[in-house]
Amino acid sequence: MSKRTSIIAAGLSQAASSLGSLAGLARRLVSDTTGNVAMIFGIAAIPLIIAGGSAVDYSRAFVVQQRLSAALDAAALAVGSSAQTDIEALRQLAQDYFNANYPAAEMGVPGALNLTVANDTISLSATAQLPTVMMGIAGIYTMDVSSNVQVTKERSAIEVALVLDNTGSMNSGGKIAALRTASNDLVDILFGEEENPELLKFALVPFASTVNVGTQYLNSGWIDVNGLNSLHGAQFTSGDRNVFAQYARLRNKSWNGCVEARPAPYDTLDTPPSQSNGDTLWVPYFAPDEPDSSAAQRVGMWYGNSYLSDQFPRRNRNMDQRQRSTTKYTNRRVNSDGPHFNCKNRPIQPLTNSKSTIQNAINQMSASGSTTIPIGLAWGWRVVSPGVPFTQGASYADETVKKVIILLTDGENFIGNLNNHNRSWYTGYGYVSQGRLGTTSSSAALAEVNSRTSQICSNIKNAGILLYTITFQVGSSSTRALMRNCASSPSMYFDSPSNAQLRQNFQEIAAQLGKLRISR
Repeated sequence: MSKRTSIIAAGLSQAASSLGSLAGLARRLVSDTTGNVAMIFGIAAIPLIIAGGSAVDYSRAFVVQQRLSAALDAAALAVGSSAQTDIEALRQLAQDYFNANYPAAEMGVPGALNLTVANDTISLSATAQLPTVMMGIAGIYTMDVSSNVQVTKERSAIEVALVLDNTGSMNSGGKIAALRTASNDLVDILFGEEENPELLKFALVPFASTVNVGTQYLNSGWIDVNGLNSLHGAQFTSGDRNVFAQYARLRNKSWNGCVEARPAPYDTLDTPPSQSNGDTLWVPYFAPDEPDSSAAQRVGMWYGNSYLSDQFPRRNRNMDQRQRSTTKYTNRRVNSDGPHFNCKNRPIQPLTNSKSTIQNAINQMSASGSTTIPIGLAWGWRVVSPGVPFTQGASYADETVKKVIILLTDGENFIGNLNNHNRSWYTGYGYVSQGRLGTTSSSAALAEVNSRTSQICSNIKNAGILLYTITFQVGSSSTRALMRNCASSPSMYFDSPSNAQLRQNFQEIAAQLGKLRISR
C-alpha cells in the first residue's frame, strides 16, 4: 500500500498578502513618533498573533489528515479484500467503511469519496473541509485537507475442493438444484470474469455411499486390478473372486469408476498407494446380487438389491451361500443398477483452473444413494494433496498456496439396519456383517463411521488444510455438532436450514476465501 497526503490552505496567497500589509503598517507606525506607544506595539503584535493562530489551525489540519488517512486505509483494505467485481458495489463498500471510520462528529467535513480500480490496483482519495479558528483574522475561513491511498492486490494461490452430498435425499425440495446454484455462485465470485486464472483451482467430489473416481484410472496403478487388497472380492467365495472377473461375466455392466474405502487405517489417511502393500490400493465397487426375494421370505428376511436369479434349489435356505456364488453372473444381463447400487454419482473432477470445466461438473451433479461422509471427505483431501492418486495439488511445502476443503451434507451417516444376514445396505464399507468397521453390530458400526468422520477431519486439519463444513436442512443435532467440530474454526461451520440460506452461506464463504486470497 502507498499513500500521499497534502494540506491545502485555500487562499494561502491571500494570507501572505494580508500578513505583508500588516507588517508594512507596523513599520509605518514604528516610524511615526507622534503615536501612542502602546497602540504601536499592539498593532505590531497582530502578525505574531496570526502566525500563532496559523500554527493552531495547521495542527488541527494534521489531526484531520491523520483521521482521513486512517478512514481511507480501512476503506481501501475492505475493497482490496472483497471478491466483489461490480464497481458500484465496491464504491458502496468503500463508502460504508469510510463512514464507519470517519464519523460525522469528527473535525472536518469530508467530501465525496473517489474510487478507481485498474486491474489489481485500487485507488481511493477524499478531501475534508476544516473551518479555521484563528486564520479567519487573515481572511482564511476554511482549509482543505486531502489524502489518497493505493492498494495493490497480491493474490496468493488457492486450491478448493468441493465435497458435496449427492445422495438420494437431495432430490427432495429442490435441494440438488439449490446446491448447483449456490456452488456456481461461489465459483462466479472467486473466478470473476477470468476463465483460467493462474492462481485459482477448484475440484469437485460428489459423494454418496462412496465416490466415483473415473474409469480412466483403471490402469493407473492405484486401482487394485490384481486382487492384492485384503478386501478384494471379500463378498465372493467361489471361482475367481476378483471383482473385475465378475464384471467381465456380465453382458451389459462394467466398472463405472466407483471404489470402496481402503481397510483401516488407510481409509482415513492420505497414504500413497503402493503395489507392495495391497491394502493401500483401491478396490473397485461391486454391490453383489443379494438372495432372491422368494427364498428370503421363507426365512423371514428381506433384501433390497436382488438383480439375478440365485440358481440354487428352492430348498437351499443358506442366504450367505446364495449371495456369495459367482457362477450366477456368467453371461447374464442386469436390468437394474445391479453392481452399481448405491453409487451412481458423476466422477470426481480433479483440480482445474478452468471456470467452465468446474461449473459444467457442478451442473451435472445428480442425487442418488445413501450418505457415507468419511469416504467423500477422504477423497476431498486426496484431490488437493500433491501425491498419488491425484497429483494436481501443490506441495504442502509451498507456503504461497492455500488448500481448502468445503464439505456439505444434508443428512447423517447412514448404513441401514436391515433384517437380513448382511445387517445393512452395501456401501463403500461393504456390509456390516463383514466387520470392516470393527464390529458386526449395525448401531456400533454407525458410531464407528461417525468416529472415522471425526478422525479424518482431524487429519485434514493437521495437514494444514482449511476445512469448511455445511449442514443443509439437517435435523439431527448430533450431526450438526459433528460438522461444527470438524470445521477448522466455529466461524467456518455453516448451518443452512433453507435453500435461500444455503446460497447466502456459499456467498459468505466466497467472501472469506476472497479475503484469504489477498495478501497486503
